[in-house]
Amino acid sequence: MTPRQQRLWMRRQELLHQSSELRQRLQRHGEGIAPLLRGADRAWSAAVWLREHPLVPAAALALLAWRRPRTLLRWGRRGWAGWQLFRRVRAAWDARASAMAAQFLR
Repeated sequence: MTPRQQRLWMRRQELLHQSSELRQRLQRHGEGIAPLLRGADRAWSAAVWLREHPLVPAAALALLAWRRPRTLLRWGRRGWAGWQLFRRVRAAWDARASAMAAQFLR
């Protein structure tokens, strides 16, 4: 092995060791938000399940409309308000993200 190859091999070993340490630090720091991420995963899984089984929420909605129409209207208003809030937050998020992207791409 040439001296250059030895230096490169040593540098590779140092980088692998440093990478391992950084992964361990990241794992330790991430333990604090692990419950939040698990909750987000559960919510995402529920949304995927509902998308794959659209008859279940449709049947629940029909049953609610038949049994309690006022409750349906109340939840409809809440749902509409939630949708409007989501759209506003998403627009603000997109505007902020594009502003930050423009700042970093200078």
